[in-house]
Amino acid sequence: MKVETQRLLDRFSIGASLVCAVHCVAMPVVLAFFPAIASLTGDEHTFHLLLVWLVLPSSLLAATLGCAKHKDVFVLLGIFVGLVLLVGTAYLGHDLLGELGEKVATVAATSLLAVAHWRNYMLCRRRDCEHGEALAS
Repeated sequence: MKVETQRLLDRFSIGASLVCAVHCVAMPVVLAFFPAIASLTGDEHTFHLLLVWLVLPSSLLAATLGCAKHKDVFVLLGIFVGLVLLVGTAYLGHDLLGELGEKVATVAATSLLAVAHWRNYMLCRRRDCEHGEALAS
């Protein structure tokens, strides 16, 4: 069960990171073509904080479960740096980096998180051969 939980959390964290990155990149384009959507969307800062608070616990738990097995320093470091950058950007990014800098830092953080979680997922998948193909999909 622990292996399944770790894999599910890695997949969730990869997906949430990608949603955040796509949101940061696509929203300006969507709003340029459909400015009326701006009146329908909520506070963008609240959206970023919500994603951070979804990604943070799942990332930490997936890293803890995975690194307990394979002890890969790159996974641990990638998830740690990605989370610190993501949280810092969500809370201080707009004030310190401006709008474009905030978007670049967010995309960099989510990309780092996605890569670290992918590595964690693949390392754990290789270590747990007895579970076979059922968990590979």
